[in-house]
Amino acid sequence: MADVTTGQREQGVPGEVSDASGEVPAEGEQHTEGMPEGMPEEQTAEEQSGTTLDQARAQIDRLRLSWDHLKRLLYLLSLTRHVDERLETLYRQGKLPGAFYSGRGQEGTHVGAAYALMPEDSLFPTHRDLNAQLAKGLDLKRVMAQFWGRIDGYTRGRDGNSHVGDWQGHRTFTAISHLPIAYPVAAGAALAYKMRKEARVALAICGDGATSNGRWHESINVSAIHTLPVVWMVNNNLFAYSTPNQLEFPVPTIAERAGAYGIPGVRVDAASVLDVYQATRVAVERARRGEGPTLIECVSLRWRGHAGHDPAKYVPKELLEEYMEFKDPVKRFRELLLALKVVSEKELGGLDERIAKEFDQAYAFAQASPAPSPADVAKGLWAGDGYWENEPRREGGPGGVGT
Repeated sequence: MADVTTGQREQGVPGEVSDASGEVPAEGEQHTEGMPEGMPEEQTAEEQSGTTLDQARAQIDRLRLSWDHLKRLLYLLSLTRHVDERLETLYRQGKLPGAFYSGRGQEGTHVGAAYALMPEDSLFPTHRDLNAQLAKGLDLKRVMAQFWGRIDGYTRGRDGNSHVGDWQGHRTFTAISHLPIAYPVAAGAALAYKMRKEARVALAICGDGATSNGRWHESINVSAIHTLPVVWMVNNNLFAYSTPNQLEFPVPTIAERAGAYGIPGVRVDAASVLDVYQATRVAVERARRGEGPTLIECVSLRWRGHAGHDPAKYVPKELLEEYMEFKDPVKRFRELLLALKVVSEKELGGLDERIAKEFDQAYAFAQASPAPSPADVAKGLWAGDGYWENEPRREGGPGGVGT
């Protein structure tokens, strides 16, 4: 059995899976089973735990997830939470250059979505979706070097913080801040896959605020018309910066907007990483079969504001407390695996220690990595000059902030 921190997902889990209702939603329909409207209602102790053990076992069996798979999901959830917390600490200590965009509380969306993809599938994230990129396989050491603008970062010091991607390796598109700028690119990638008859799928993520942008509608529309192998995921934070959902769109949910394009729409409580994984896997398998796109709305409330400088006072205190107490995707999954006896308290302790060590090693790696050489500033701008295919020069010397 694989180690709790390193068990890798197999190249595809056997068989296909339907959504929680037992069927893939028909075109124009949405599945919203178990989704709250607005603030969570009072919950029983059983409801607060997320699901009954019998329901959890049935879902795990239906998804054909082995203990190794569950442990891998646990590792990814725990890793992404730890990285988020440590990066915020470094930011507030003045040791992290640039901005910090937390995804805390939304790990269920990021991990569940990325885990449903195959290595050859493509991920188109936002600047807030570092957790999804880590779950897709990015090297934490290189990610840390990226944050400090070092030569060993994925962009070799050309950019910093979460503007990271690894298109040639793990098939993740380098994120930039304008949203949903990756949506049209994902549509183009999916069109290329279809034209080349490749069994690959593109998955793009954006926030609820980006659904008011014309690029969002145009991308979904063209994907529906041409039956492209793409999954459209909206990470509904309930607030677009400080704007609540009811001032963003006049319909109750984002998922139901799929009907206007004649594609399935699914709404998921993202406090459950298994629910997100299940919905995404259904959509990915559907796209891979040539049946076209799906719109998935993952509802979760981020625990931090727009960026490190934002205290998010516009979020009602009671709402935030409800989500932190009852809808923490990391806590829920850890408690579930303990109850199922997949892991023990001792194993969880060992997992936390190992992840902390991995972060420390990645941080040390980043600080030891040199800054890019000024002589290379004009290289890599054009295809064919060999800059990105060859090892870079390491003559830039140490960086500044954080050393």
